[in-house]
Amino acid sequence: MERNILLTFDLEEFDLPLEFGCPISEEDQIKVTDNGLQRLSGLLLKYNIPATFFTTAFYANKNKKLIISLSENHEIASHSKSHSGFTETDLSGSKSELEKITGKEVYGFRMPRFRKIDKSIIKAAGYRYDSSINPTFIPGRYNNLFSRRKLYHDSKSRLIEIPLSVSPVIRFPLFWLSFKNIPLPLYIYMCKMAIRKDSYLHLYFHPWEFADLDHFKIPYYIKNPSGNAFSERFEILIAELRKTGEFSTISGFLGITVSP
Repeated sequence: MERNILLTFDLEEFDLPLEFGCPISEEDQIKVTDNGLQRLSGLLLKYNIPATFFTTAFYANKNKKLIISLSENHEIASHSKSHSGFTETDLSGSKSELEKITGKEVYGFRMPRFRKIDKSIIKAAGYRYDSSINPTFIPGRYNNLFSRRKLYHDSKSRLIEIPLSVSPVIRFPLFWLSFKNIPLPLYIYMCKMAIRKDSYLHLYFHPWEFADLDHFKIPYYIKNPSGNAFSERFEILIAELRKTGEFSTISGFLGITVSP
């Protein structure tokens, strides 16, 4: 049975310091993400890995040429209009703006910070799939322990839902904070457990994690490792995952043809 590895990235302006009372200008938010994306895109090119970038329209409009370049080898999906604030019109608005920039249809959506949203609204905006569920418990964020753990078709909205991967049984989250804060061999072991159980692995990170975050006054568990140290850790992960399956975009995995 073919096993697929879905690497996804939330390509957004680096507004996270604002959550912790650390001022950062819009210009610097873009600059940090740019720096991280440059390092990340080099790694993906080095290993010839396709990925899915859930991109805010705000960031995309600041970097149109870069988004066009990314879309040549990767999937561009929507991460709403901006990472802060949301209205229902942002669903169709961000899709339209990203399609105008890339010249390609946008099929997927991921809600910023995985906030709850009515799936029928996502479908009505023209999306084919949603990736806004982390089926685990994150204190202070969400409790999705009773959500479906694997890919499914939502009968009400007729939308494909593809949750993030968690470990089997105990549902330990395999998202970016886990990758940063638990021993790497243990993280890799749980990823391999998940892919053996589910036949696919769905992970997510942020390009800004590949930038140097040491000077920001944000919690240590968020900013460490970052920059080169994070990149080296990520490269080890890629090397191990390559042994377990093939990398794919979400639309490729779902059999959706990305058309111009």
